[in-house]
Amino acid sequence: RKMKKKNPRKYFNLVLTGLVVVMLTAAVAVASVTPNAHHLHDELPENHALQDMHQTLTEEVLNGHEIELTFGEKVYKLAGNLTESLQVISEELYIPATPATVNFEPERDEVFVYQDEVIGQEVDVTSLAALIKDNIKHKRSGQIAIPTMAIEPSIKKADLEGATALRSEFSTSITGSQAGRKHNVKYALQAFNGMVVLPDRQVSFNETTGERTFSDNYQDATIISGGEYVQGKGGGVCQASTTLYNALIRADVQIDEVNNHTLPVKYVPLAFDAMVNDTTSDLIFTNNTGSPLYIMTGGDEERVWVKVFGAPLESGLKIETRTETVREIKKGDKIVPDTDGKYEAHIMYKGEYHRVRYPQNGKECKGYLLYYKNGELIEEREARHVYYPGQEGIIAEGVDILPEGMTLPANTVDYITGV
Repeated sequence: RKMKKKNPRKYFNLVLTGLVVVMLTAAVAVASVTPNAHHLHDELPENHALQDMHQTLTEEVLNGHEIELTFGEKVYKLAGNLTESLQVISEELYIPATPATVNFEPERDEVFVYQDEVIGQEVDVTSLAALIKDNIKHKRSGQIAIPTMAIEPSIKKADLEGATALRSEFSTSITGSQAGRKHNVKYALQAFNGMVVLPDRQVSFNETTGERTFSDNYQDATIISGGEYVQGKGGGVCQASTTLYNALIRADVQIDEVNNHTLPVKYVPLAFDAMVNDTTSDLIFTNNTGSPLYIMTGGDEERVWVKVFGAPLESGLKIETRTETVREIKKGDKIVPDTDGKYEAHIMYKGEYHRVRYPQNGKECKGYLLYYKNGELIEEREARHVYYPGQEGIIAEGVDILPEGMTLPANTVDYITGV
């Protein structure tokens, strides 16, 4: 439980205002100055002359009793202005509480390093006022031990240890990827390694990883663009965002933006990919857990992984995913004239055909989050409803007119209608 730190000066001023009134009442009772001492108290806030008299009476009482305060081997003599004397003592004995801290160091064997809290100390002014009042009332001379109170730190080591549990982890395979792609996946995830996300903070994948350019250390690799696999800067970054996304949803973290590819990917189940690019698509999440989140990433030549630490999930809770294919979206071929001669090694004349690529059917899919409690399914929630448009097949056709007297060889390219 977090405790608000007190301002020792402000706190003492408030309590000592009451103490001064108590001292005045005691002084009047001892000296028998007037039987209507309570009227002086009633008028003090508005009558400066009475306030001055109050101070004088207080000093006279203190001078007569020679009250000494002790704390350990320290001895303090009360003299002159009571408020100022006690204020000096208060500030000298005040020790602020120091909260426990944690350092998140994912590159080390000991990922979390904790620093213990320090309990603070302050003078118990209320109890001290009562002791001084009693001393004056009974005309005692001697020493009064200064009572103190402990100030509990706002954060304790046990609190931090309980808020750095492993909430989730997820990995994907990069086996078979070209070297540049492997580099890009791991390089993009490295931007999140060691990240601490405070409660309610929103994080953008694109803002964190930066532009995918060669100058930013990204390499050329295969990407999906316009429904086709082509070479591009930063190929593989989408696998990094997808791996992070799947770790986040298993940690029950709020997802603000996520988008799917135009074609299904192989490294995660359908409906659970997270496509990103520099302009139109991002992965954005918000820490809605109420405690800091700690993100740890890594990888080798076979897999990349993300771990999310923070306040633990509800005891026995585990989150998994399920994909449902609603329908398949059939795709067929289209014939494209080879006007630029790109495939002239295979075709030249009208009626000659060369297959550039086969069609790939699209899919309509739904993705569900499955909430298990102690191994029992307690809730199933639809998280995604996505469409993978697929892509048409391409058959290139020659553009030249067949010379008279020539005969084309038999066509061996089958046309796929997509029906």
